Amino acid sequence: MSFSRNDRNLRVEGGRGFPMDPGADVEAAFAAVIADALRKDFGDAPTHVKHIARLTGANGRTVQNWLQARNGPSGSGLVVLMRHSDEVTAAVLALADREDLLRQAVTTARLARLRAAIASVLTLLPAD
Repeated sequence: MSFSRNDRNLRVEGGRGFPMDPGADVEAAFAAVIADALRKDFGDAPTHVKHIARLTGANGRTVQNWLQARNGPSGSGLVVLMRHSDEVTAAVLALADREDLLRQAVTTARLARLRAAIASVLTLLPAD
């Protein structure tokens, strides 16, 4: 069985490309980084593949391709994955060179937990 030329083209086969910033070559690493993040959070067992497919509305074979770093998720799938996976969110921010946003979010979450812990301890202290 051979595939027709009308199938989805994932890579440019020839011709001139649009000039880009050399530091912006994230397309090559995108699928691998997202695959690593997905495996850290969800694993790659068949039940996890089905779970990711249900979350994103993608086909199970598509999710397997994500996990094997053959392809990366599309924009809408990526947003859903970021909503459910801290690892994917961190990976996307790292690819965008925005680790400062990740550190800020982690710091804010830690401060919120610290405030909650202090408030719970304060309720246990006797009134003077």
